[in-house]
Amino acid sequence: MITKLLSLAQESSPEKRHQLVEHVTRLFVTGADSCQTEEIAIFNSVLESMLATMEPAQKKAISEKLAPIDSTSHQVAYELGREEIDIARPMLTSSNALDAADILKLAKMMGQGHLLAISKRKHLEPRVTDVLLERGETTVKQSVAANPGAEFSSWGARMLIKLAESDDTIRDSMMERSDITEGDYDNLISLMPEQQQTRIRQLRDENEALIHDLFRKASKVVTSSKLERKATRICAKVTLMEIRTGQRSLGKAVTQLSLSNNLFDISFLLAEMAGVEQKYVTNVMLRYDATGVAILCRAMGIDDGEYTALCRARAAHSKQPQSTVEKWSDDYGSLSDKDARRLLSFTKIRLGTLEKELA
Repeated sequence: MITKLLSLAQESSPEKRHQLVEHVTRLFVTGADSCQTEEIAIFNSVLESMLATMEPAQKKAISEKLAPIDSTSHQVAYELGREEIDIARPMLTSSNALDAADILKLAKMMGQGHLLAISKRKHLEPRVTDVLLERGETTVKQSVAANPGAEFSSWGARMLIKLAESDDTIRDSMMERSDITEGDYDNLISLMPEQQQTRIRQLRDENEALIHDLFRKASKVVTSSKLERKATRICAKVTLMEIRTGQRSLGKAVTQLSLSNNLFDISFLLAEMAGVEQKYVTNVMLRYDATGVAILCRAMGIDDGEYTALCRARAAHSKQPQSTVEKWSDDYGSLSDKDARRLLSFTKIRLGTLEKELA
């Protein structure tokens, strides 16, 4: 089969070769999960042999189609990643066929458009972010700071904190990260306009008591909790996967689970999506004070109506009246997305510090 396909690739007219590429690409994409290793090797071999003769428009099309396919040939992915940015972008942004060494090499040799695409990958190693910060222009640096999957070296973190002195976008992004130190967080606050400094320090101070209470009581509360998984058609782990792949929103999942008063699985989803231990989320879910759960939900993008559904479930669990639901919902309306993300980041930083002190 491979001999025949390669022969067609070499002997056919440009139009026939174009059709052959489209045919092979379609087979590859539709059968990626079910094809045998030998078939995948054939598809990759054909595409590798024809890359040099493809028109830019066709390269762009196959780059878009093959970027999500993990079994795409390393050679195909790398060669497409070196092309002009409109062709390279899908591969640089999302292809798992490119390993860390490939990404590092491309970051060292390609232009600003390529660096910006690389900066948006789900995960970036410190050695890659160092290159992006060293070579990248402002938009690249801002993108790196805003990428929650970017890891920083000590040098990289220091550079971004320094850049935050003159770049409000980087400052705001860094304040929503939980992989900085408390000292860095304080420095970032000091760079804000005075009125904003006062507000964020007040919010942080108000949240400090909650954090200590969470840390002190979390294990005890979880152990003694009557928060149980309710019977539901929704499988939390499957739902989590759907949320992460964009097939379902977190807010809709929370609403569905709230209708069955399933606070256990809501706690699981919020903990996983926020990167917080479930014992802490269970704690805030059980408290009468709604501050903690409001911060989590607003930071995770849950809208007012979805939050109200959760408030009803929480009130039903703790036997609170409708007036309490209304108060919780009204308070939620005054909490901004940005403040919630900052408070969540600070909470994670402080909990990490407390855990290290206890160790």
